[in-house]
Amino acid sequence: MEHVASVHRIRLLGELEVFAADGTAVELPADRVMQRLLVALAMRAGQPRRIDDLIAVVWPGSDSFNRGAKSLESPVSRLRGKLGMPIPPRRGQAFYRLDLIRRDVDALDFIDAVQADELPVPELLRLVSLWRGDPRVVFGSLPDSEWSALQRAVGRLAEHLGRLSVEDARVLRPALGVFGEVFPEVAEAIRLSAPVPAQRQRRLLIVENEPLVAKMLASILYDYQTVIAMNLEEAMRVVTEQLADVDGALIDLHLTERLDSAGLEVLAYIRDRRPELPRLLITASPPPGSQEQMRRTYGIVDILVKGADGYSASGVRDAVGVMFNESEEAVRRRSVAEFESHAVQIQRQLRQQIVTARRGIRAGERTSYGDLERATDRMARFEEESDELRGRLVAASTDGLDEVIVGFVARWPLAQRRAESAG
Repeated sequence: MEHVASVHRIRLLGELEVFAADGTAVELPADRVMQRLLVALAMRAGQPRRIDDLIAVVWPGSDSFNRGAKSLESPVSRLRGKLGMPIPPRRGQAFYRLDLIRRDVDALDFIDAVQADELPVPELLRLVSLWRGDPRVVFGSLPDSEWSALQRAVGRLAEHLGRLSVEDARVLRPALGVFGEVFPEVAEAIRLSAPVPAQRQRRLLIVENEPLVAKMLASILYDYQTVIAMNLEEAMRVVTEQLADVDGALIDLHLTERLDSAGLEVLAYIRDRRPELPRLLITASPPPGSQEQMRRTYGIVDILVKGADGYSASGVRDAVGVMFNESEEAVRRRSVAEFESHAVQIQRQLRQQIVTARRGIRAGERTSYGDLERATDRMARFEEESDELRGRLVAASTDGLDEVIVGFVARWPLAQRRAESAG
């Protein structure tokens, strides 16, 4: 019998997506009846839903005529067998229930969270980021009544947004994304309450252990606001406490005289939490091996090598300019670096799934053979798609690079991405 991973979460705020407990996407059969039934059950997760109610949702209008409990038995069975949905046997009762906790369904998570009396800006950012599309359009065949609770929750969120200070509204406005497109009236209210301020200086983190070099870099970059960290401890304190306030980073490879490569630890921390943040590696002693491989591993926009006479002012300013200007080359290099930052995290997770399956085999767990086969297949598909996408990033128009990366990340979601980023 095919092993089905237990379901971890369901996403309804956009195209229907289902993820297993390990964070891998569960492939959805092209069965519209089964999908409508899943949406109907998920919108009442943890609660019984009457059979006649489900029939009216799954087969709206005249399609529900003469349908009874038996009509649901086959699609319910497929939800259990193909997707591993925790739906207990009905045993003669007049309802079905999907046994998931509410926070594992994004729409219910949204509905419940907005009921709080106060919502801090980070939580507001999380809630608007849940939206990937308009479920009323995506699931257009479902009755409008299915979304009434969600619509009320949007109204409740609008109340929270209306109480924001001008400063907080300015933070939130650029992050509205898809939510702002689905509910433009809410987005417009925030725009009116938060006029665009004058452009601020970009904030650069400089991690350099030599005081004279650090001072020289800050002097060259006089039109940026610079934050200097002189060692690994200072650098990690800045990136753990102030990473959201940093616009770019210049990281020295060696932070002691022992050629310790400690700067890579800082780069890895940034890569895993803010993949889009542009960063440069600066060094007088490049490590052996491929610099291209280092760019991929750490999502670096460029590597700036110190010459015999130190760093040239024009070289430093040109390299930092690539982190921010809108030239085609700069946009492409930043996009490639962001993609590689995502790719290395996804690859690491896939490798861990292979390791876990092998451990299970050594422990005598028979289901681990299937887990290993699936994990190995996922890794092969990921590597093939990654190589294909690298080619597209080089050839595609820069106007569409963000969409290419967003689509890739959506197809290969990371388990606990948000939790790790928050930590």
